[in-house]
Amino acid sequence: MDNLNTHWSLDVCRVVAELCRVPFVEAELRTGPQRRAFLTDTTHQHVFHFTPTHGSWLNQVELWFSVLGRRFLKRGDFNSMAEFEERLLAFLDDYNKRHAHPYSWTYTGTPLVRGTPFSQTRRQQRKGRAWFSPRPMCFERELYPSRSYKRQAKKTG
Repeated sequence: MDNLNTHWSLDVCRVVAELCRVPFVEAELRTGPQRRAFLTDTTHQHVFHFTPTHGSWLNQVELWFSVLGRRFLKRGDFNSMAEFEERLLAFLDDYNKRHAHPYSWTYTGTPLVRGTPFSQTRRQQRKGRAWFSPRPMCFERELYPSRSYKRQAKKTG
């Protein structure tokens, strides 16, 4: 799971301690690192594995809940719990038959523009692939001459 603080709260530690039948000592779990160490302890029956910081896109469960929210819950209008359950099961059946597939990772690990050498971004600018300058391009300067932003004093007389 990702590093959201609710995933390593004191309540979560309490539940894991009950499930693993290990002693729960609240005084030993005051800080976040202590709780995370408790939850990732490999001697427990249930072990948490956290994604790297800023790596929530690695969490497959979050990807699935994103699909569920966009395709089912967003436009859902349910009159009862029974209808919700019936339509959810139908959605899951349809999704598993027609849409489920392994996710293919497209991130190559190459740095984004910030880490790109300046010469490369200049090359991209010349080829029209990137535009970072506030200065207008040549055709814009010809078609739309610049205006003075200083307000001219009205001449009276």
